[in-house]
Amino acid sequence: MAEGRVEASWLPFELHPEAPLEGRPMPERIRGAWGHLEAVAVEVGLTMKRPDRVINSRLALSTAEFARDQGKYDEVRVALTKAHWEGTAQLDRVEDLQRVAAGAGLDPDALKRELAAGRYEALLDRHRADAESIGINAIPAHIVGRRYLLLGAQRYEAFIEVLDALRAETQPA
Repeated sequence: MAEGRVEASWLPFELHPEAPLEGRPMPERIRGAWGHLEAVAVEVGLTMKRPDRVINSRLALSTAEFARDQGKYDEVRVALTKAHWEGTAQLDRVEDLQRVAAGAGLDPDALKRELAAGRYEALLDRHRADAESIGINAIPAHIVGRRYLLLGAQRYEAFIEVLDALRAETQPA
């Protein structure tokens, strides 16, 4: 393990597969937590616009997988996240997803065709089943060293603690 370096593999996880294609109103319990989330976001320099509904993220996750196939995954993943939280796109609308893809140099018409064909549906289902089989039911979820699961938003120190534990496990006694 190189000091200070971590390899990350991003995999899709559909948080609300039960959400209808048009989304649904944001539950009151989540609306109540926004003050805290906004304060944390400001503290770390993020912009988080309050969404008024829970979206069906399947098309957005498929868009990211389309980008992965084209060698643009990281760029599109960041652009999708930014567009969602800053409120510049509705990630359950194909036109907005096409705009994000085009911004990364991808063919928006090819994306539309792949989404219509459902090309990534089985892959998304497989990743969700795999995640659930090991106890993942929230995002973000981080598996560190193939042994430690950090579920949900975590403070920076939690990652350091897990990395220190891994380092201790791999050092000779």
